[in-house]
Amino acid sequence: MNYSLELIMQNGCRHILDQFENGFYWLKEQGFQLRFQIIDGEPFSRLQVTLNGSTRGGIFHDEDIIYIFKHQLAEILSEAILNHWEKRLIRRQVGRSCKGLTPEEQAELAERAVHFLRRCNENESLNLLLKFGRKNKISHSILEHLETHDTLNLEGLVNFGLREYWREIRFAVELAYEDFKSEKRYHDFIRLLKHFVEAQPPINPEVNVYLTENGSFHFWDENGRVIEHDIIDLYLEDGSCSRESLDDIIISILITVAPRRIVLHLSGTQPHTGSAWPIKRVFKERVLMCPGCDRCLGPRRFEH
Repeated sequence: MNYSLELIMQNGCRHILDQFENGFYWLKEQGFQLRFQIIDGEPFSRLQVTLNGSTRGGIFHDEDIIYIFKHQLAEILSEAILNHWEKRLIRRQVGRSCKGLTPEEQAELAERAVHFLRRCNENESLNLLLKFGRKNKISHSILEHLETHDTLNLEGLVNFGLREYWREIRFAVELAYEDFKSEKRYHDFIRLLKHFVEAQPPINPEVNVYLTENGSFHFWDENGRVIEHDIIDLYLEDGSCSRESLDDIIISILITVAPRRIVLHLSGTQPHTGSAWPIKRVFKERVLMCPGCDRCLGPRRFEH
């Protein structure tokens, strides 16, 4: 048996060749030989793949071996598209749909889209399952083409034959763009608040803010007296506030109280992130982190 097919691609021949030479394990174990030859051209290069061997005396017919060969080839190509072409395809889609962004912003947006596509879930097993689903669809498209053709233009297939895959890429870019715009609006809002704080003269010398893991917070002045505010009462009445709403409430209270110095107290297991981050962004050098006072080390008093 002698069977050959030809791959046409604009770039990546050498990488694909490496994958082929390290693949097709089962066929090699059965005694079949594979030969690969690159014919360089401009702008397209060709990679000729030839399968040789005999099926006489075995349980498989020639057509069975050829099908297995095509299936393994489709698996290798689909893996290469996901691992080595995907970022380039995402950058291309970003360039098409986000022309108003600077090159730096487009690069950042592309990285976000890659993250959405590959790490859309906190469960890594689910991410791998979704990747397998994308790979399976690509592999099926390649195999479907090879059922009736002995030549595969890989660039053409990727650009025009993988509609479902491109739909997922466009969706990831759209999600990344919405996230990018939302973050940009947030940063603009933070800058506005910083400008307002810098222009506002301090009213109180010190405000202490205690943040807990469960989303509650407490305020007291430099003398240890609890600070009361209407916004705090509204927050306590509504226990369903989101993290973003909580940040807005805390910053609104601090802007109203207008302290010269803010001392942040965090519960022992609370990382220096969450609500502490926007407070630091807005009030900058006015913010001090408590190194660990009795109130920080004994948070249960405030949580009951």
